[in-house]
Amino acid sequence: MRATLSAKTLHQSFISWSYSTLASAPPAQHMSAHCLHLVLDFDGTLTITSTLPIIYNIGHRLNPSCPSWQSISQAYMEDYDRLKSTSVKPTTLSQELKWLESLRAIEYRSITRVEATNVFRNVSKELMHSAAATAVRDRQIEMRPGWEKLVKKAMERKGRVGIVSVGWSPDLIRGCLSASPDRVGAAGQDGNLEKGFDVALVDVRANNVLGGDGGKMDRSREAPSVDQRSRILTAADKLRAMTDVVGTDHPDHSRPLILYVGDSTTDLECLLHADVGICLSGEPAAMTREQRKLTETLNRAGIDRRWIGDIKEGDVEVPLVPSTDPNEVLWWAKDFDEICQSSLFSARKHVDGN
Repeated sequence: MRATLSAKTLHQSFISWSYSTLASAPPAQHMSAHCLHLVLDFDGTLTITSTLPIIYNIGHRLNPSCPSWQSISQAYMEDYDRLKSTSVKPTTLSQELKWLESLRAIEYRSITRVEATNVFRNVSKELMHSAAATAVRDRQIEMRPGWEKLVKKAMERKGRVGIVSVGWSPDLIRGCLSASPDRVGAAGQDGNLEKGFDVALVDVRANNVLGGDGGKMDRSREAPSVDQRSRILTAADKLRAMTDVVGTDHPDHSRPLILYVGDSTTDLECLLHADVGICLSGEPAAMTREQRKLTETLNRAGIDRRWIGDIKEGDVEVPLVPSTDPNEVLWWAKDFDEICQSSLFSARKHVDGN
């Protein structure tokens, strides 16, 4: 029996849309090849490693008297280890999700700790963007090879492309995207994307550094005029952000295929609720810490994973009325090239959800 998740936002929005339109909708059809939404994690997925030290040090260079990133990171890990030592080790999917949600308190404490340093005082959006672009060019931030090709393939399918992250910030992420040597601009009028794509078309959802005299971040409880839906702290928040990215406005009464790619436990709910959830993971000896944690979590929860190269058209079903249950099968790929070369981008099966 498939476990029922507490975070049903994505499916509830689809169900609300579906029931309001099914009366006038045509019979379910094979999904056309252009209907695909791609949503990706950022740190560890689009990038090789975490960008958190980079973004902290952007502020630290402007405010050098603030504590070092090492001290901030150590305090976070002490909080994490303390919570873990007092918690029962999860053995089921529902327990795993409850554990992930319990990390919200640690995230808030970390934000409060960082804000108290004033490290982001007077850090502007423009500075964040330009410093990120410089870090990519200097290879302090390394983008994962093949990401541009995957994004362009999704855009050619006439769907949406989004990035969701529990980190900071949209300006840093856009700065990283803009600095890619293969990202040379928008598509031409004929829709040919071989020469690049427009970064502005990528919907980025992440936590903002508000800067200013107070050096606030929008994950803070005290941050002024912050939309609660903009805060992304946990796996459940990322699912909500993915829902916002893909939307439910499909005038042709079809529902595009939703593809999610991630590498860590914060991606778990998105992976489970996308039509195709792909875990970016190498061989066991080459796994990152986050990839290993996600693999261990999936093993404990009994979630099956299959190599993306084995995906077949019949494996991809997009019911007009989505189920609220999580996927029983996830997929894995060692890199973006394996995703691009799979038959996923020619999978077009559509069922009626009955």
